[in-house]
Order: sequence, then structure tokens, then C-alpha cells
Amino acid sequence: MDLQSLVIFVVAAVVTTVSALIAFPLLRRAGVVDVPSHRSSHTKATVRGGGVAIGCGITVATVLAMVWNVTEHGVFGLGSLMLPVGFLVLTWCYSAIGMSDDLDSLQPVGRLLGQVILAVVFSACIALFSTQGIAHVLVFAVIGVMLVNAVNFVDGLNGYVTSWSIVTGAWFAFVGYYIDENDLALLSLALAGAAAGFLPFNLGRAKAFLGDTGSYGIGAAVFATAVWMFVIGVPIVVIIAPMIFILFDVGLTLVLRLFKGENILLPHRQHIYQRIQQAGWSHGSVSLFHGSLSVLACILAVPTLIAGNTAATYPSHVYWAGLLALYALLPMWLNRRETAKAVNA
Repeated sequence: MDLQSLVIFVVAAVVTTVSALIAFPLLRRAGVVDVPSHRSSHTKATVRGGGVAIGCGITVATVLAMVWNVTEHGVFGLGSLMLPVGFLVLTWCYSAIGMSDDLDSLQPVGRLLGQVILAVVFSACIALFSTQGIAHVLVFAVIGVMLVNAVNFVDGLNGYVTSWSIVTGAWFAFVGYYIDENDLALLSLALAGAAAGFLPFNLGRAKAFLGDTGSYGIGAAVFATAVWMFVIGVPIVVIIAPMIFILFDVGLTLVLRLFKGENILLPHRQHIYQRIQQAGWSHGSVSLFHGSLSVLACILAVPTLIAGNTAATYPSHVYWAGLLALYALLPMWLNRRETAKAVNA
């Protein structure tokens, strides 16, 4: 990691930490707190909307990277500002929609409409500066809405999404440096650093939750970087590597609930990560387990990053199936073990 990368990461973490110390008392005073309910995985009223601190960390670090780039390259550095600016605008627009939900000031239909409009506009802008056609614009928009909501759905345990954001940001930064896309790497480090700065507040007995402000913003940041990676030719396997467990968890849970005839619009606690926690693991243990699996998934994508999609790299993808099976079957195994203990007691 060079000096610029280290500075961006540290600045994002420090600004997030300072912003959290300022914002959390204000949010609590304003009544922006998450009161436990029957579907909650926590038992104490906790500040929500804490993701605004991550937004501040990402913003300051990204602006610093932009200024640094222009300082080094002069007028030639101005052309590279488009990606960071679009990244920040999209992230904050989604965060604003999330904050409206944290403040209970926006109906679900309005929230979804706002998400769709933002995704379409961003995807259209990407298409203007690349060779992507209208079909890609529509696909990008659908993926954007799905990804942002998927991140929001799995934001139910302390440290879960925050630790995942660190892994995802670090992986995208690694990919950026490997393919010599410095701007992409720095944006990813800003996300990873901001998440690292927020993590101490979100572990153990959490002092604050990301809220929809944070989960929407993080989802948007990952969406923006993922689309840009696709546009510049990064293999899809490499892009989705850190997201595979979140997408699998949300997709499988949705299918199973539909199969059972349940109303998928109603709140629930049936995600795989929630069932693992209900089976006896702590929030931290589940978050660490998921983060470790995500790291393994990224490592298995390294051959594809190096050699592309070839016959020689396909076997590494097969191991993903084993990891997904481990993740999906763990709640069942934990419950059976507890049942066996109860019978033998």
C-alpha cells in the first residue's frame, strides 16, 4: 500500500470516528433510535441512522483523493473527477432516501420509486461515457435496486454489514490496483476505511446502527464501483465475489418464503444469518463467520482476476458451492446439536 492509499484509508476512518462522536448524541436527542420489536436481534434502544458518519468519512476521503489527483496531474487530472463525483452523488442520494426511512418520513412506494429513478439515472450516465447500450442501462438499474435493498435486508446484526463493507472495499481496492485503475482503488479504500472507523461503534453492545441511511449508502457505493468495474472489463466472478453470500442469503430466503406462501412484504427473521444467531451464536461470531467466508470467496476469485474466465479457472468457482452450502446448512446443524444436547442432558 503506497502513501496515498494509506492516507485515504486512515482519513476515512478518522473522519468517520469523529463524525460518529458528534452525530450519535444529536440523533439520540432527536429521537432517531431503533426500539426493539419482536423481529429485532437486539434488546436495547439504540441510535439508528449512524451510517451518516460513514458517509462523512467516505466524502472527505474521496474529496482528498480528488484534490490529490489534480495537484499531481494538473489540468489532466480533471478528467478523472467524473467517477468520484458520481460515486459521491449516488451514495448520498441513496443515503438521503435511507435517512427519510429512519425518520419515518417517506412511504415505501416513494422510497422504491426514488431508488429506481436514481439507479436509472446513474446507469444512463455510465452508458453515456462507455459502450453500454440501453439493455445494459436497464440491467444495471435493476441490479442497483436489488443490491441496495439486499444490503438493507441483511443489516440486522451488530457488525455484519460494517465488516462486510471492509472486506468488499478492500477487495475492490486490490482489484483496482491490480488492473491499474487507481481511482477505483482509492474510492474502494474510502469505503473500507469509513467502515473500519464505524466498526468499533457497531460491535458488541452496539452504540449505533447503520440504519437505512448507512445500508442504502453502502449498497449504493458498492453498486457504483461494481458497475464501473464491469464497464472496464473486470470479470463478473471477480466483481460478485464479496457479495455472493449476501445475494445468496436474500435470494434463498425470498424463494423459501414465496414457496411457503408467506407475504414477503412483511418483516421477518428468517435470513440465514439471523437463524445462525438464533441458534446460539453471538452477533460478533456471525459477523466474523460471514466476513471470513467472504474473504475466502474473494481468494477463490483471484485465478479469474489473473487469467480471466478460462477452463483453468472454472474449478475455483466450484468451491463457492461448498461455501454456500456450509453457510446455508449451518443453522440446521446448530439446531440439531442443541436438540441432541437437550435430549442427552
